[in-house]
Amino acid sequence: MAAAEAQYDLLVIGGGSGGLACSKRAASHGKKVAVCDFVKPSPPGTTWGLGGTCVNVGCIPKKLMHQAALLGEGMTDAESF
Repeated sequence: MAAAEAQYDLLVIGGGSGGLACSKRAASHGKKVAVCDFVKPSPPGTTWGLGGTCVNVGCIPKKLMHQAALLGEGMTDAESF
């Protein structure tokens, strides 16, 4: 059986924040894009997809939790007004 041949306009190496942004932008302009990323096996009960450390467990989740904490604190403070 012969290997399938694929034609792409862009090959992005790395599925982190930059790689995903690049591939989405190219796709929005009608380009056929492939993303190559290595994801280490996740611990049992968890899943990681594309996105790398920053998107999955680093910067982005930290910012989300920080914003949620600020919102909660603001709601508590608002009770006294």
